[in-house]
Amino acid sequence: MSDEESFTRMFQDHYESVLRYAWRRVGPAEAPDITAETFKIAWEKYGRFPREQPLPWLYATARNLTLNLIRRDNRRDELAGPSSEGLKHHGVEADHATTVVARQTALAALNSLSEDDRELVLLMSWEGLDLRGAAKVVGCSRPTAAMRLHRVRKRLRRLLGEEPQSVAARQPSCQGNAV
Repeated sequence: MSDEESFTRMFQDHYESVLRYAWRRVGPAEAPDITAETFKIAWEKYGRFPREQPLPWLYATARNLTLNLIRRDNRRDELAGPSSEGLKHHGVEADHATTVVARQTALAALNSLSEDDRELVLLMSWEGLDLRGAAKVVGCSRPTAAMRLHRVRKRLRRLLGEEPQSVAARQPSCQGNAV
């Protein structure tokens, strides 16, 4: 099988997964661009590409691209100055439904994690990667990822065990995180 055929097959097998990954992090407007750029880079580096297990490499590339996009947007927002502050912090109408409170609680708990810890949890729970694959994406060893995951799970259990209102009342900023 030629490189082009092999790449096409890999693209077809993993495009939707990478798109979902990007969608959850940057939203529907930017996800297709992040996905396209991820596969463009994959094609450019296909000679050195891990063909046996491409998904962790693709996720790591998409992660780097989303982080660059978020940094660029944050710089742009900082340059826009105080006039844009009112737009970024609009309150959301409170909904007292149990599911909304549970979602807010979970998002607040996730948002309280460091960026790398949150990424580790999301890679394993949303993207379905095993510990080894998730460790590759976040750039650490498997034992380090295992220890971080243990600590993160312990912290999340503690946070989610609190009263939902006390966690939700913290109103974390989800800016830059499309979780």
